[in-house]
Amino acid sequence: MVIALLILGFAIYVFNRLKHSKQQNLIIEEQKNKVDEKQKEILDSIKYAKRIQSTILKNQIILKELLPEHFVYFKPKDIVSGDFYWAHRKQNYYYLAVCDCTGHGVPGAFMSLLSIGFLNEAINENDIIKPNEIFDYVRERLIQSISQEEQKDGFDGILLCINIDTKEITYAAANNKPVLISNQEIIEYKVDKMPVGKGEREEQFTLYSISAKTGDTLYLYTDGYADQFGGPKGKKFKYKQFQELLLSKNTESPDNQMQALHSAFIQWKGQQEQIDDVCVIGFRI
Repeated sequence: MVIALLILGFAIYVFNRLKHSKQQNLIIEEQKNKVDEKQKEILDSIKYAKRIQSTILKNQIILKELLPEHFVYFKPKDIVSGDFYWAHRKQNYYYLAVCDCTGHGVPGAFMSLLSIGFLNEAINENDIIKPNEIFDYVRERLIQSISQEEQKDGFDGILLCINIDTKEITYAAANNKPVLISNQEIIEYKVDKMPVGKGEREEQFTLYSISAKTGDTLYLYTDGYADQFGGPKGKKFKYKQFQELLLSKNTESPDNQMQALHSAFIQWKGQQEQIDDVCVIGFRI
């Protein structure tokens, strides 16, 4: 009798434990479903943001109209990018920018869309023509809009202005510099060592000019390519190797140049994680 009661008691204990475990599993499953649903909502929002960003970046028909021999190598680290390129024409001036916003992913993408909006505002609504004055305006608008206390929001980048009639090229450069290849020689141009946004320096940007001739190739890029870790020792690609790669391919077609950049990047990166967004634009003058 005692043994029977013990067996019955143990059976009841096991049943209750199984029932409790089943209830816990149901709760865990319900919570997991909620988390999965939220993750899907977030991912859907990011994908929607990507579509918006892609539409803005790729809707640059003017690139083909005014720079028929060009390529764009654009490789975000995440679904959306903090790097951006922007082309615009107003009257007889053609503008081209390649910029690297603070951060990457969603924060960087938000900053890129805001910066593109302010670039358009400077030219279309305020009739600012010179690249340095456009950067001055965009910096002021970014600081007014989002920068708080010591938070350094903004972007590094290059803004070219090409006079369609005279072919004169002027530019402003925030930390990143344009590179010209002429007669198989690399020519680096000057740069202002400060961002478009809040930084240690907030002086007026300088208006620089580029002397180029027909057949030369001009490159604008962000730091993501040169900063990528990889290779046999897991080190950065670095600017010297990047410029040597450009030099070795500059006489080839734009498509071949872009493919060479992509192949070299993938080979160098290997199994390493991509650390930053990448954007390189090259065009024949």
